[in-house]
Amino acid sequence: MPAHPLDGSTICAVSTPAGRGGVAVVRVSGARAWAVVDGLCKGRLEGAVPSRALLRHLYDGDRPLDEALLLPFRGPRSFTGEDVVECHIHGSPFIAQRLMECLVDAGCRPALPGEFTQRAFLHGKRDLAQAEAIGDLIEADHAGAHRLALQQLGGGFSEEINAFRQALIEYTALMELELDFSEEDVEFADRDAYRRHVTDLLDRIAQLLDGFSTGRAIAEGVPVAILGAPNRGKSTLLNALLREDRAIVSDTPGTTRDTLEEYLTLEGIRFRFIDTAGLRTTTDDIEAEGIRRAWAKAGAARFILYLLDARDLVDAAGREAAEREVAEAVQHLEQHTSGDEPRGILLAVVNKTDLAPPPTDWCPNGAEALLAISAEERAGLDVLEQRLGRDFRSALSEDRILVTNLRHRDALQRTREALQRALDGLNAGMSGDLLAVDHREALEQLGRITGAVTPDDLLDHIFGNFCIGK
Repeated sequence: MPAHPLDGSTICAVSTPAGRGGVAVVRVSGARAWAVVDGLCKGRLEGAVPSRALLRHLYDGDRPLDEALLLPFRGPRSFTGEDVVECHIHGSPFIAQRLMECLVDAGCRPALPGEFTQRAFLHGKRDLAQAEAIGDLIEADHAGAHRLALQQLGGGFSEEINAFRQALIEYTALMELELDFSEEDVEFADRDAYRRHVTDLLDRIAQLLDGFSTGRAIAEGVPVAILGAPNRGKSTLLNALLREDRAIVSDTPGTTRDTLEEYLTLEGIRFRFIDTAGLRTTTDDIEAEGIRRAWAKAGAARFILYLLDARDLVDAAGREAAEREVAEAVQHLEQHTSGDEPRGILLAVVNKTDLAPPPTDWCPNGAEALLAISAEERAGLDVLEQRLGRDFRSALSEDRILVTNLRHRDALQRTREALQRALDGLNAGMSGDLLAVDHREALEQLGRITGAVTPDDLLDHIFGNFCIGK
């Protein structure tokens, strides 16, 4: 049975990645952290000033193990809220492993995944949303994800959730007070003020939920599907964007039979470009499956780059055919888009402008914009890249909270449902005791976000996904 983070034990872990490096860090946290490390440096930690580094020799029994830079902290003024010592040692895997063995022999326990952060949460140093942000920050591998994790770690999202809860607590207390005076038929909670407050709260929750798709896309990589009939240059465009020959390019229709996904970071925003099979009627079962997958990927994409050939658009008949083609594509996208998410933004991309000029003052219905490029010559790609990143750069530059965590979205949705039931009940003249039931549900869901309500299985799930040593 796994140990409990607050079982009184002192824990230790290597907090730096495995392998050789200039420095490795071993962290020790718990009531005996100072005493254990003091024993390893022959009593030379006693009298140390908290938060001030000192250079000491660590010993393996009577034998010197390493010369280490020690950073001691006294709780509660530490990351975990407990006594902590960080041992910065030389980055030899042998030294790190042997130091861990010495710590365990001295009475420490190897830390569980995420246990340092979990102790910080349990000691009130971080709320649950901020603790999750630490994990996101560690996993961030591009500027957009880094920015979002830092924003959540800063506590702005938690402050807003706590403000929601506090206002609901006050109204819930007043409504439940009415139950004590039910025979006197009194109302302590101003129903009109309550209605205005819940309406405002529902509007704010809707804004947070509306920003989820943007926040999630930035954190995980904005999905961009490249669609179009065979030989429109989809694979050539993917190669041009990546600046390498990643996709096979051929004049033979049906060469691409499955989706191919590649990541590319543009000005701090990570994109996931998806090359798809050429869209056409076919009797080939394998190609047909590739086309089905193409529509499925496009239905979940934030952007759809629908490629047209400039040579097909030189006259009115060609543009009319393109209008019909794009209209059919929009219908397919509507069928393959999840009901919870809006359809992706369709951009008509006229390719092969090195072979024919693009039409002017024309854009097919259903497309937000028409962009002219030559994937072969890499012309116009800068404009395309700017358009893809515009909305996301704007979202990051604004002082706006973007929800990125699926657990948070689920809790906000359940909060909204409970508050809407309460508002509907109020409008129907429902009594305060019944309104209080929905209020308590909303409070519980909001509490799950910040950790005011924390089932053990929820904590085990969240912190079990952390790396060891954090």
